[in-house]
Amino acid sequence: MKWKVLCAPLAIAAALWSGCGRPFDPEADAAEVEAVVVPVTVAPVVVRPSIRAVNFVGTLHGNQDVTLSSQVEGQMKLLNADLGDHVTEGQVLAQIAEDQLRARLQETEAMLAKAQTDEARGRQLVANKVISPQEYESMKTQAAVARAQTETLRVTIRHTRVESPITGAIAKRFVSVGEYVHAGSQLFTIVAEDPLKLRGDIPERFAHELEIGQSVQVHVDAFPDRLFTGRLARISPASNPENRSVAIEALVDNTDRALKPGFFASAAVITRADDRALMVPQEALITFAGVTKLFVIKDGVAHERKVRAGTRGSAGMVEITEGLEVDELVATSGLTKLENGSPVAVKAAAGATPGSAS
Repeated sequence: MKWKVLCAPLAIAAALWSGCGRPFDPEADAAEVEAVVVPVTVAPVVVRPSIRAVNFVGTLHGNQDVTLSSQVEGQMKLLNADLGDHVTEGQVLAQIAEDQLRARLQETEAMLAKAQTDEARGRQLVANKVISPQEYESMKTQAAVARAQTETLRVTIRHTRVESPITGAIAKRFVSVGEYVHAGSQLFTIVAEDPLKLRGDIPERFAHELEIGQSVQVHVDAFPDRLFTGRLARISPASNPENRSVAIEALVDNTDRALKPGFFASAAVITRADDRALMVPQEALITFAGVTKLFVIKDGVAHERKVRAGTRGSAGMVEITEGLEVDELVATSGLTKLENGSPVAVKAAAGATPGSAS
């Protein structure tokens, strides 16, 4: 009975096969099933430039941002700069009235001249023992005090000329001609425009890829078709625990002053550049459970190959950093029907003829 049960399926299969007009041959028919050819399209492994970039967003700031305040008090006599004006280091931006200070300077200079004369005469008198050394020391002290008062007034008068401490542009003007200002009154805000600082945050998982000096590419909404460049200048030594990010700062070239402090920018730090990266079409890749693979087509057979994907390029191309050679073809269709060793028939080549690569 057991023999009959085992033979029944074979008998049924043989009967069905005999109905097709030929005898049943299990080994030959199994080989024929295995030899089913899968039609595929292929594409060559190409060599193209590729970059690895870490994207972030940030805000542009002046390289230096200085709020200039008055060092003396007095009436604002003259303004030589206003909002938007480009200024250079040392340029006179404003003049505070100094008439009273100059009058006081003349007075102290006269006192200084008298004190110096008295000191010179006292030197002779003390040498001849006409006056005591204590009297001579008092003369010297009076001359020193007059000298200090005179120098203080000269410095104060110099400070009535308000000079720019940096080269940049006037971002704010706080006073007008005729106003009375005090020491510490804000006069101007000056921003150094070239280069600008771009500050932003990147996810901490990319921190190990960053190095000082790396190239930075910047886009702003005001100039959507223009690419600005800079370099990474500073990296925070600590991560922000609130958003798990690392603060960075880049210096962005702004020689034509097209960029403005306060602009929002989208940027990318170029962490790696390769002029000869191997790339394949995105549709050639299969990713499952963290494993990326593709099928290399050689001599009419599909060979499964595990690879490591890099950055995405243009036109749907993906960089392959491990697992491929330049002179190879990869399948771009029929992937769900392929297994390692499957026979294939190339229907068409995407960018190359079968059996060739560029």
